[in-house]
Amino acid sequence: MELIPIFEVKITAIILENYNTKQREAIEFSGKHLLLLAGAGTGKTKTIVGRAEFLINSGVPADQIQILTFTKRAANEIVERVKAGLSDYDTRALNGSTFHSWCNQLITKFPNLFGAANYTVIDPDDQLSLMKMACGTANEEYGKVRIKPQQILDVFSFARNTRSNLTDTIRKILFKGKDDPQTTEEIATLRPQLEHLIKEYQTQKKRQQYLDYDDLLLVVANRLNKDEAARKLLSGVYQHILIDEMQDTNPLQWYLLKPFEYICSLFCVGDDAQSIYSFRGADFKNVHLFKERVADAEVKVLDKNYRSTQEILDVSNWLLESSPIQYNKKLIASRGVGNKPIIVNVDNQFQEANYIATKILEAFTEGGNSFSDFLILSRSQYYTRPLQAVFLQKKIPYQTFGGRKFLEAAHIKDVVAVMRVINNPLDEIAWMRFFTFIHGIGPVKATSYMTEVMRLDPEDIEAGGLTTIIPGKEGEQAAAYYNAIASNKGKVKQAVHELYKLMEFELAMKYSKDWIEKRKPDFPVLEMLAENYSTLGEFISEGILDNATNVGGSHTLESSKLLTAERKDHVTISTVHSAKGLEADICFVLNVSPKVYPSAYSLGNIEETEEDRRVLYVALTRAKNTLFITRSTESINAFHQPLNSGNDEAINESAYFLEAIPEQLVEQTFPKGNFSAVKDAQKENEIDLDLGMDFS
Repeated sequence: MELIPIFEVKITAIILENYNTKQREAIEFSGKHLLLLAGAGTGKTKTIVGRAEFLINSGVPADQIQILTFTKRAANEIVERVKAGLSDYDTRALNGSTFHSWCNQLITKFPNLFGAANYTVIDPDDQLSLMKMACGTANEEYGKVRIKPQQILDVFSFARNTRSNLTDTIRKILFKGKDDPQTTEEIATLRPQLEHLIKEYQTQKKRQQYLDYDDLLLVVANRLNKDEAARKLLSGVYQHILIDEMQDTNPLQWYLLKPFEYICSLFCVGDDAQSIYSFRGADFKNVHLFKERVADAEVKVLDKNYRSTQEILDVSNWLLESSPIQYNKKLIASRGVGNKPIIVNVDNQFQEANYIATKILEAFTEGGNSFSDFLILSRSQYYTRPLQAVFLQKKIPYQTFGGRKFLEAAHIKDVVAVMRVINNPLDEIAWMRFFTFIHGIGPVKATSYMTEVMRLDPEDIEAGGLTTIIPGKEGEQAAAYYNAIASNKGKVKQAVHELYKLMEFELAMKYSKDWIEKRKPDFPVLEMLAENYSTLGEFISEGILDNATNVGGSHTLESSKLLTAERKDHVTISTVHSAKGLEADICFVLNVSPKVYPSAYSLGNIEETEEDRRVLYVALTRAKNTLFITRSTESINAFHQPLNSGNDEAINESAYFLEAIPEQLVEQTFPKGNFSAVKDAQKENEIDLDLGMDFS
C-alpha cells in the first residue's frame, strides 16, 4: 500500500478538523459513488469544498476534478474556496461550471469527438427569431396551428429536458394536463403540425450552424451514451465529478450524467426536500431514487443545521413530516433555542405591507439592525407590488430579484451581434441585427445585403467587401464596425472597447430615453466580462451561458451599474424560486394562505401539491433568527366554511399546509388596521375650478 507523505497527512488533518463527524465521513468517502443528502443550512457547499480539497491533497490532479452546479457564481465560489484552502498546491486547473457551460467546454475541447466546434450558441431571443423563420418557411403548416412560435419552443424544450414524448408534453404545456376525449383528439390533430415545425426549426439551426442551450447537453449526452470509445476517452480526463444542487437536475441532465457512472466517481450533493423546479423539468426522483438508479452508490445524510434556531427548524421539520412522501431527515440546530416563528394574520395586502414596513423601521431605528438583515419571500413578484409601494412611501430601500439577464439586454446584443458574424459568418440572425442597427438600413435592405454577404469569404469582407455591397455612409459604418472586431480577434476586451467607441453615438440615439441612467453604465461591465476570454467564440458562447451578474446572481437592468466595493444597504425582496442560497436574520414569508400553499392549481395532483410543500420548506429555512409567516384572514375564513354551505370557494381541510400546525410551535398575532375610517361630506358638491378668477 502506497504511503501518503507526512506533510500531506498533516494537511488532511487540518482540512478535516473544521468539519463535523458526518461531514468528515462524506469528505473521506472511499467508495465509488455517493449521494449526500444535505438538509437546508447543513453546510453542503462547505462539504463540497472539503471533498475537493481532500481529493487534491490525496493526489488527484486538479484538472481531473469537475465541479458542477447551476450558476456560474456558485461554481466560482466553490473553486475559489478550494484554492484558498490549498495555497501550497497547484489548483489553477480546477474547473467549476454550470452544466451548459461544461458541455460547451467539452465541445470546444474535443471538436472531433462531438463535431460541433464551428457552431454558435444562440440565446432565447435568437431561438425565437429562428422559430419565426421556421414558421415562415413552413407557413402552410403554421397556418393550421393557433399557437405562437414561443409556445412551440416551450413545448420542444420541455420535451427534451424531461425526455418526454411530444404528445405528453403538448398535453402538459398547452392543455395544462387535461385528459379528456376532446383534448386527446385536439392533441392528435396538433401533434403532426408541431412536429413538422420543430423539424424545420432543427433544419434551420443545422444550416446556420447554431446550437441552442438544450443542444449543448444533448450533443454531449448522446455521444457519451451511444459511443463506448467516447466514454473511454473521457475516462482518462476525469476521475471525480462533484455535483451541487442535485435535486434540481432534470431528466436530460440525468441522461448526461448517467454515462459518467462508468467513466469516473460521482459525488452528488442535494436535498429532495428542496426540489422546487419541476416547471423547468427538474425531477426530485434523481435524488430520491439515486441508490436504485446508480450501481455501487451509497447515501449519507447531513442533518446538523448551522443557519437557523431550533424553533424555526421545528416548524420546517413538522411541514416535511406531514407529507405522504418519506424524506427521512430531521434538521437539528447547532445554535440551540430562539424565538418561535410568528404567524401574522392580516385582513389585506396593505395591512400586511404596513405591518412589515413598521417592523423593519423599528428594528432599523431602535434595534440596531441593517436593512440587509431582512429578506421577504413571495410566490410571485406580482404579489409584492403593494409592499413595494409602501416601501417607497416610507423610504425603505429595497432590491428585487428578477429581470432579464445582462447579455440579453438589447443594447448589449447590438454590440455582440458584430462579434457573432465574425465568429460565424453563417449567423443570419446576427447579420440582420448588425445591419438594421445602422441608421438607414431597414429589414428589406438588410435581407438583401445579408444574401450578398453570404456569398463572400471572410477575407473578402475584411478587405472591403461590405463597402462594395452597401453603398454610401451606411457601408462605411458597417465596415468600420466589422473591422474593429476583425482586427482584434485575439484581444476580446480590446475588441469590445474599440467597437463600443464607434457605436456609442448610435447606441445613445437609439436608447436615448434611458441611455445615461440605465444602459451606458453596462459597457464597462461588458469590457470586464470580455477580459475573461481569449477568443471571440469562447466569449460569445460562454458569456451568453454564464452572463455575469452583479447582485445575488440575478442581474436586472434596473441595477446594472458597475458596483463599487461598497454595497448598498437594502431589504431583499425575492420569489421563493430565486431564494436558493439566500438567508437573512429576519425573514418574512408572505401569503402562506389556503389556495396559495398549496396552490389552487395543484389541488388534486399529489406531485404538484408536494412540490408546493417543498417550496414552502425552502422559504421557511431561509430564516436565521426570526421568522414571520403572513396569511390572509379572508382566505382562512373561506377555508373553514362548511363544504355544504353553498360556498363554492370552500376547500377540503387537508389542502392547507398550516391547518394542523401544532399551537406550541408558533405564536400568532392579529395586527390592527393602520387606516382610520374617513368621513366624507354627506352630499356631493360641484367642482369649483375658480373659473371667474381675476387675472388683472
